[in-house]
Amino acid sequence: MKRLLRYLEGHHLLASVLVLVAVGNAACQTGGWLLVRDAIDNGIRAGDEHYLTVIVGIYLGVAALGWLLQAVLIRGLAGLGQRMVLGLRRDLFDHLTGLSLRYFSQQKAGWIIARLTSDVDAVSDVLSAGMPTLIANLVLLPAAIIALLIADWRLGLVVFITVPPALVLTRWFQRASHVALIETRNRIAAVTAQIAESVSGMAVVQAFNGERRLQAQFDQLNIANREQNVYTQKILSIFFPSIELLGVIATVGVLYTGSVLLGHNTVTIGTLITALYLLQLVFQPLQELSDVYAQLQSAAAAMVKISTVLDEEPEIREREKPHVLPRITGNLEIDHVVFSYGKEPVLHGIDISVPAGSCLALVGESGGGKSTLARLVGRFYDPDSGAVRVDGVDLREVDLRSYRRQLGVVLQDPFLFSGTIASNIRFGKPDATDAEVEAAAAAVGVDRVAARVSGGLDHVVREGGSGLSAGERQLISIARALLADPRILILDEATSNIDRPTEVLIERALDRLLRGRTSIIIAHRLSTVRRADEIVVIERGRIVQRGTERQLLAEEGPFRRLTHDLAGTAGVRSAAG
Repeated sequence: MKRLLRYLEGHHLLASVLVLVAVGNAACQTGGWLLVRDAIDNGIRAGDEHYLTVIVGIYLGVAALGWLLQAVLIRGLAGLGQRMVLGLRRDLFDHLTGLSLRYFSQQKAGWIIARLTSDVDAVSDVLSAGMPTLIANLVLLPAAIIALLIADWRLGLVVFITVPPALVLTRWFQRASHVALIETRNRIAAVTAQIAESVSGMAVVQAFNGERRLQAQFDQLNIANREQNVYTQKILSIFFPSIELLGVIATVGVLYTGSVLLGHNTVTIGTLITALYLLQLVFQPLQELSDVYAQLQSAAAAMVKISTVLDEEPEIREREKPHVLPRITGNLEIDHVVFSYGKEPVLHGIDISVPAGSCLALVGESGGGKSTLARLVGRFYDPDSGAVRVDGVDLREVDLRSYRRQLGVVLQDPFLFSGTIASNIRFGKPDATDAEVEAAAAAVGVDRVAARVSGGLDHVVREGGSGLSAGERQLISIARALLADPRILILDEATSNIDRPTEVLIERALDRLLRGRTSIIIAHRLSTVRRADEIVVIERGRIVQRGTERQLLAEEGPFRRLTHDLAGTAGVRSAAG
């Protein structure tokens, strides 16, 4: 929980003022009962009505001040807690967006979502609702003990009989509940991950009639979650009643001691009554702190899970003083690059030079390393050895933002965000005007898509682009890249799985997009590869063939086999001729 203290930065003055408010509130509550003792002994028993009236008036004033201070304390601490949660959530999301793609490929989306939702909510609950209770009672508890000792030190000492067992009980609860609550967070995360994965893959589940199998898996996770929660509640059911029992024992002790002292006329009836009520103020904070302690333990367990994300180091790091790239010409050099995801390299000494404004096509069987090479160009990974240079500058030396502002990517399965067609096109250039968005849409044919749907470019797009065909989503992603005006463009299977009429539209859009830009095309279709200035064939992480389309078709090799499989013999002969 110490990690949360950093979010108090800039709010130390407010926190100090609120602590003083809590002290004032505690003084009002405990001081009020000392006034009651005075009213009983020196007002009621002495028959002094004027004195009683004065004390009652002071008591009402103190109670009103306490009510006001408590209201200020609750509101102030809740607001401070929300500021801390805002900072935590922002830092967590910012840190996630800076992690490498490898992290997201290895971690379930539902697990990550659980960190941002249920775990942060657990911290939010304790900071918004638990912190006012915690601060108020942490101050009230010693204040009540001091007031009890002031009322009568002998009755006050009786309370300390219950301190050792309370400390032992609290220590046991701390250890047992911490382990149990961390496991509870794990079970919740597992359920969340299962739900997220099921929703994402619902089309596949229904297509293969897997609803019952999926339900059985969910039931197992849900039952495990229930059993863990039941176990946690068993721990709580031992701790809370035990604290209440200690309060009863202390009350009996004060009553017995008070009756003896009252019999020897060494204590007044007002003091005994006040001591009993002050004793309630001692154990009331203990009971409320016990409730908050469970919240604290849950929040601490959540912070453990959140910390696993915050402590994850991004693989892609910038130097202390990175080189900020001006507008680049786009001269790209891949210099003897070796890269591996694990122990075995997937790229073996790749050496390619792409002049500014030219087009390079990467072809080969799936799993050969083409997309990996493109990700290295985007600096989503760093090579194990060798270097990727743009305009002669190693990408490991450059400022990432200044580079990626000049990088465009069009994927095989383009992702559209929930919003409008226009907002998705504008994603690559947030400050683009409506006229610029309309021009980019018209340049690649998205205006035809907009004409088909209601609302035109303001048509609402659901998350992922559902409701639009694959070709329409691809056209929108091409318009997005065109509007961003990148100097280096990566097309990763941009025309795969698209029908021929739509492919014609996309091919025309690509002609517009590729003009004057350094581009890398990963494709299987011959029609897409033909526009490349150089074609590189990659197999098992090695370059096995390179040259122009005419050169590669003229010689026997992997490229001819690939084009034969994908375009047919007639297509190869036509291209060769």
